[in-house]
Amino acid sequence: MKYYKALTCLFLLGLCNSAGYSQTITTVLYSGVNFSDIHGQDFGGKWKSKPGPVQGFYLGLSLNKSLGIQTGINFSTVYYEYVPSSYSRLYYPVDFNFTGPDYYYQGVGKMDFSFIRVPLLFTVHVPSIIQFNMRAGLIFSFLKDHSLSNDYYSAPGIAKKTDFGYMFSTGISYPITNKIKAAFNVSYLTGRKHLLESSNLRQGSSEYVLGIDYEFLKKNKKDINPELVIDSTLKKVTVTYWGGVNISWNGLDSDRSKYSATTGPALGFSVNFLMEPGLSFITGVSFERTGYSMKDSSASFFKYLNKGTPLYYVDSKVQMDYALIPLLMNLSFGKSKIFFFNSGPWLGLKLNARNVGVAYNEIRSESGYTVSKTVIYDDLERYIKDNDIGWIFGAGISVPFLKRYKVDLALRYSTGFKNVYNKTIVAEQQSSSTAEHEIRNRTISFLIGITIPQAGH
Repeated sequence: MKYYKALTCLFLLGLCNSAGYSQTITTVLYSGVNFSDIHGQDFGGKWKSKPGPVQGFYLGLSLNKSLGIQTGINFSTVYYEYVPSSYSRLYYPVDFNFTGPDYYYQGVGKMDFSFIRVPLLFTVHVPSIIQFNMRAGLIFSFLKDHSLSNDYYSAPGIAKKTDFGYMFSTGISYPITNKIKAAFNVSYLTGRKHLLESSNLRQGSSEYVLGIDYEFLKKNKKDINPELVIDSTLKKVTVTYWGGVNISWNGLDSDRSKYSATTGPALGFSVNFLMEPGLSFITGVSFERTGYSMKDSSASFFKYLNKGTPLYYVDSKVQMDYALIPLLMNLSFGKSKIFFFNSGPWLGLKLNARNVGVAYNEIRSESGYTVSKTVIYDDLERYIKDNDIGWIFGAGISVPFLKRYKVDLALRYSTGFKNVYNKTIVAEQQSSSTAEHEIRNRTISFLIGITIPQAGH
């Protein structure tokens, strides 16, 4: 009920802000590719990311210059392929009469799903020379066709006919004419229902699409009163697109020396609201990978556990993908405000979590010596909490580029407040000793960003 009240308030707020503003209706035709990203798999093996087609149509209504709502229809086919862990064995003494392979693979499973999808999204636009767009909301899926192989499931489950989930999207659009724009959008979709009655698997995919936007009811530039175009608030808003690399580690209290840092990508955008010279408020969305690595003898592939059988030499990484939303206050100082410092809280929404790497197990006996290799690609989504919160400290320099643009070079430290390891779920699935663990996100990021000015500036 709280969600419906919040959506109602946002809708009414948009209507209030639209007073005196002529709404426009936007249609978008788009086509592109999706990459499967299944959720909820059991330990062992890997669901490979496979490409598939996606195309569709959006219909949007602008409530004011920045806010709107959007729906439409989407046709997509999602391909999943399961590859179990592989094991290789070396024998000593060597049997030269043995002609079989020294490795084996279990059967490969495949699943294909074709969907008709209907989104219901809230949209935000920040006008600039290249317009930034952000969308988020619900998406409803209706199964059109599917196929399942028998290699992964001894008795294939019955596929669910309907699903609903969440959709997050960011993109840019560039005006070709006053009413037509070329657009590029990246979206992430995650389903909430189990896709088969006999499993915990849930749908997931990312989409990369190109489209053409056409705006109806939009006045020609010559018909627009210049006094209505000037908006002092929008003039104080800029968008920075940035990317970089994270160095992350586990900031747990005990056994910290057993874990090492790992690297991952960081991509996103920031919306900068100038409050007064030298002071601004920053928010936005970024997609970041955090985690840690482990190289040690352990009975677990993702934590140090020196008790249990068998005992492996583990070389693995825990990778957690988040959509990060910061709320930062930014101070600029120095000549031409070239230096900046920012700080504030952040909210991280988990998108995915996995354990990847290899593990070796040695078995010695009077008759020989065996080394077993296990390829690790385990889904940890159920064992990592859905969100994290923390604090950011950032600093850097902002350098003018081509007169109208700015390039930012930044160093950022981020610390998470929560233990994101879901001890309760793990205790239900495995032993109590495995459940005793901590994962606390710590990250240093090296970022490069470019700030795009307002249209007409």
